[in-house]
Amino acid sequence: MLLLLLLPLLFFLLLLLSLLFLLLLSLLFLLLLLLLLLLLLLLLLLLLLLLLLLPLLLLLLLLLLLLLLLLLLLFLLLLLLLLLLLLLLLLPLN
Repeated sequence: MLLLLLLPLLFFLLLLLSLLFLLLLSLLFLLLLLLLLLLLLLLLLLLLLLLLLLPLLLLLLLLLLLLLLLLLLLFLLLLLLLLLLLLLLLLPLN
């Protein structure tokens, strides 16, 4: 008799527990989805930042290349000057 009275209560508690478990699972899934969305947003922001910085990086690379070319030109000019000086020094000996 007591068992028959406790059976609906037990069933109700089991149902409540399962609903709670489902709620917890859904919240976990929602949190995971939110985290994934945040990660995607961060990735998009990083990509946008990279696209914005890309022309700046290319300009920097171009400037560096120009500087290197200028140094090479300066070195060649110095070499030519030294050669000319050597030629001028050797000329009186002849």
